[in-house]
Amino acid sequence: MSEFNIINIGGNYSKDKIYADMESLLDKFGRLLVLLDVTLEADCFKELKRILKEENIIYLPLALGNKSKDTNLFFVEIANREILGKIGKEICEKITANFDIQNNKYFVHGFGASLLENKMINERFKKSLVVQDITSKILFRWYDPRVLSYLDQIFHEVELNSLLGIFESWKFVHPTGYFSWNKTKDQQFISRKIYKLSPEQSLALDLIEISNQVFVQSFNYEEIDKENLNPKNILLNLYMAHEKNKVDRYADLFTYGLYAEILGRNFLIHPEVKNILEKYWERAETEYDFNEAMNFIDRDLWKVIKQDLKKLEIMTHG
Repeated sequence: MSEFNIINIGGNYSKDKIYADMESLLDKFGRLLVLLDVTLEADCFKELKRILKEENIIYLPLALGNKSKDTNLFFVEIANREILGKIGKEICEKITANFDIQNNKYFVHGFGASLLENKMINERFKKSLVVQDITSKILFRWYDPRVLSYLDQIFHEVELNSLLGIFESWKFVHPTGYFSWNKTKDQQFISRKIYKLSPEQSLALDLIEISNQVFVQSFNYEEIDKENLNPKNILLNLYMAHEKNKVDRYADLFTYGLYAEILGRNFLIHPEVKNILEKYWERAETEYDFNEAMNFIDRDLWKVIKQDLKKLEIMTHG
């Protein structure tokens, strides 16, 4: 199977070890590909680009009519250890910044290896970025670690293979770990292009942004167990909130996601919460939204509610 394998949990994977992984891929495949993004800082890799030859930069114009260099997203191809020695440390510095919970500038999305020629990589990668949503085509930024880390929860393996299949190996960094995807070497590698999103996939992708916000903000609450904080669980909670509990506003979903971490994912069944929501949200929906209604729950009650829900879970599941 082709799947994400977490090489190491957390942000303690050293720059030197990641550099060694880059060297290993370069030695094995004869070249290394790194996906860079300068959307938030145009001159971020100015010196790096000066060192490389033009043919070793694969520009990825995302908008119609853009010229090849009018893009903030591009691959760099590193063909030998000399070049890696000149720019590899900077790449490692930037990619390890992705371990930081508060970092919102992902200048390096990942690195890996491919057997395809640069022109084919360009064509296939760009095609993978456009998918049909429910009503229109959208730009699918699947390559961003803050999206990619969720995708094995949303898509089937063969669909995931269609995105990553241009690579033989791909690695990326996220606050939850250092991830690796490797193409199988047997005849079982099958891919199916994602032409149109299902309603379920569309909703899940829409909820990723909120899930990421909940994940980041959760570190500001001492009541939340950071060791067990999992973005995929947050996304699942948000999906259930939308589909089962009819919470659909952005701010309300964000609030729901936070309380699911603070109190427990089944917090809606607690009598105190039920009473508050029935009084201020269900009966007075025009006066209070879900977020405002939850503010009526005193913070001093959080610990008690969480303990009650844990006891109930133990009684239910033995």
